Amino acid sequence: MIETVTNSENCRLLIEINGIKPDKNNIILMENKSILLLLVFFYLHSNVLGQVSGKITNTKGEPLSFATIYVKNSTQGTTSNMDGDYELDLEEGNHEIIFQYVGFEQQTKRIDMKGEPIALDVVLNELSVGLKEVVVSVEGEDPAYAIIRKAIKKREYYLEQVKEYKCDVYIKGLQKVADVPEKIMGMEIGDLGGILDSTGTGIVYLSESVSKLHFKAPNQFKEEMISSKVSGNDNGFSFNQANVMDFNFYKNTYDELGRKIVSPIANNAFNYYKYKLEGAFVDETGHLVNKIEVIRKRDTDPSLAGYIYIIEDLWNIHSVDMWTNGEAFGQPIMDTMSLKQVYVPVQEPDVWRILSNTIYFKLKIFGIKINGDFTGVYSNYDVNPDIPKKYFDNQVLTVNEDANTRDSAYWEEIRPVPLTLEEEQDYVKKDSLQEIWSSKEFLDSMDRKSNKFKFMNVLGGYTYTRSYDKWNMTIGSPLSALSFNAVQGYFTNLSADFEKLFDDDGNRYTNLRGSLVYGFSDKQLRGKLGWGFNLNKTDFTRWGVEGGRMAVQFNEEEPISEMQNTGSSLFFKKNNTKYYDKYYGRVKGRSELFNGFELGGFIEYAHKKPLFNTTNHSYFYKDEDYFSNNPTDFSNYDEAPFVTHEALTLGLDIQIRIKQKYLSYPNRKFILGTDFPTIKISYRRGIPILGGDTDFDFVSLALTDRVKLGIAGTSKYNLEGGMFLSDKSVPFTDFHHFNGNTLTVNFMIRYLDQFRMLEYYEYSTTKPYVKLQWEHHFDGVILGKIPGIRKLQWGLVAGTNILYSEKTKAYSELFIGIDKIGWGIFRLVRIDFVTQLKTNMDRPRFNALIGVEIPL
Repeated sequence: MIETVTNSENCRLLIEINGIKPDKNNIILMENKSILLLLVFFYLHSNVLGQVSGKITNTKGEPLSFATIYVKNSTQGTTSNMDGDYELDLEEGNHEIIFQYVGFEQQTKRIDMKGEPIALDVVLNELSVGLKEVVVSVEGEDPAYAIIRKAIKKREYYLEQVKEYKCDVYIKGLQKVADVPEKIMGMEIGDLGGILDSTGTGIVYLSESVSKLHFKAPNQFKEEMISSKVSGNDNGFSFNQANVMDFNFYKNTYDELGRKIVSPIANNAFNYYKYKLEGAFVDETGHLVNKIEVIRKRDTDPSLAGYIYIIEDLWNIHSVDMWTNGEAFGQPIMDTMSLKQVYVPVQEPDVWRILSNTIYFKLKIFGIKINGDFTGVYSNYDVNPDIPKKYFDNQVLTVNEDANTRDSAYWEEIRPVPLTLEEEQDYVKKDSLQEIWSSKEFLDSMDRKSNKFKFMNVLGGYTYTRSYDKWNMTIGSPLSALSFNAVQGYFTNLSADFEKLFDDDGNRYTNLRGSLVYGFSDKQLRGKLGWGFNLNKTDFTRWGVEGGRMAVQFNEEEPISEMQNTGSSLFFKKNNTKYYDKYYGRVKGRSELFNGFELGGFIEYAHKKPLFNTTNHSYFYKDEDYFSNNPTDFSNYDEAPFVTHEALTLGLDIQIRIKQKYLSYPNRKFILGTDFPTIKISYRRGIPILGGDTDFDFVSLALTDRVKLGIAGTSKYNLEGGMFLSDKSVPFTDFHHFNGNTLTVNFMIRYLDQFRMLEYYEYSTTKPYVKLQWEHHFDGVILGKIPGIRKLQWGLVAGTNILYSEKTKAYSELFIGIDKIGWGIFRLVRIDFVTQLKTNMDRPRFNALIGVEIPL
């Protein structure tokens, strides 16, 4: 039933336009004709706006958060805030306003807007659905299945229905601390600089944005953020992004937040869901809408639960109210996430688009509970836009330079979702705190506290900060840097780092870094000093100089760390690292010349000489000798694999990401990636001038990619080939070395760039080579189906590493393993079971490898 609502009598227009002279009794007397004409012109060329506002509640008086309010037969609308309050601006005239909340009966109010504000509270009744006449199959199948099959059949039609569109999008993002421990890892949390109140709760992030969103099928988005507001940071820009909120149920899967989630109307939906028809109702547009409960078959499946509303005969989505948990998303810090969407008709006969979209989530990390939501309101749809052909490019989002300059009056006028009282107070409080946080007095007081020397600094190093002046200095602890190898014996590394920022955002900065290393067995003092400068974060231009004397590994990619070598040497008498002495000076630089094309390079002059073992010390196996420091012959203690020489080396590398997507903020660029493999071309030249003894040209080409295969998981690969174009003089220091591993426990392993069982220098070469490293993560597809194990949320991983060269002929590794072992955010442990195969090997070798994998 439609109810008519009128406002009180409008302020009378003192000048009538239809030729009637103003009454002399009018409140305002018009004597100047120019003023009269000006007012007439303004009246004729303006739309008189009024506002209807109020609160939406249920029959118990409880607020309905994120309810949808829109003008019938339009895409002009808004949503209620967390407290159920709403505001909607209307032009003069009669309007039918639909109030909708998923799971509740719609209401329509007829508004006679005459310019003055209208207060209108609305109480929505819980939806009373009636069961329509249905034919139940002999097997007793719920009638919901027949509806879902029809929706699945039309899924692709609605996915491809709109080839292009543009619309306006308002997004508000909120994250709030709901609970926080007093300490984390022994460190007091406090009130986070005034953010938390006495109960330990408070808003940590509040942001609003208004954007113009453009879309072109099948998956091109371009968004222009025209205004942005961040609580507590007048100079900040919002990270709200409309296309990330595009949880499109017409797609088979959605993977913007991690693991691919299967849509309840996906082609394979019946493998993941059960359905139950709750009933049907007729909405305010006259359509019969089916309410269907969506039930997950398994809690750990990449799926959702809740309700989906399907329109009879059209078989499109009317609205959704669904939720999932962190197990389904593969996000250990996520507790739950819920999603509410409301669609409205924008073009006859069957074009419906999202009007409101709300994502609500709960997180828990280190005992801190965080609740948050992102609310998007879409309006002014144009599904037949005239978008220039070259409009869409690799820039997914651009933020206007003046986006953060809008004042409070602008936001009061443009904001479709009213702020809650808590949000209003947060803006006011953080406006005051912002001045305090940036003041010299506050920053100095914080520095005095953090700059106090503590006992932990003895082990972890000490940092002195001058925040107001934007610089800091760190001195490393020589105790924590105490290491051991058979060449230097015990050695300590005393490091120092000075950094100076040139802007508040840290886009431009310089640093000076140095270290002194003393070996207690070889009694040699070494060290290095480097100076670097980062010019910006739009093309990532940076350069630096460095020089000194260091004991470096033959493979300068350092496949084994100092810490790991210290442990394997002292406890197992295995000195895996091999060193030579290097006196050097280097100039280096890097920049993105244009989008997706990055150029880096260096030129270095070095004096290189062999090193030999100077100690046989270890905790165990004292009667055994270390292997020699000769990587080509572990039993040769008297000879080195090269002679002392000088080397002038030029290095260049090009990295290409075809059609690289990115976000463009003022003074900053964020790279999203590409749908194509990343190409890397490297070149090294040993130049026989200025006393240089090397003469060679080496080039390599690598392709790396991460391929998402839907719910089947994700494959990663690194394919590389290289060769020496010339090799007139190539000492062993400049051979091409492969990243090997002989450890059973290696928490520093680089899974996609390191072999599992390859000796570190066994196949170092100057000959052409090809290598492939590939692995597939099944993301719970297999282990997630096994009762008991699926609760652990482990993942299955399998793959192979292959190397072919003239020296190796054929070398390969096959492995299968389990990843995501651990708890919470620490699901980082991975165990691989590896088989090694190589030419002339009598039988395969087997090994297990325990490592840590950081998810990216």
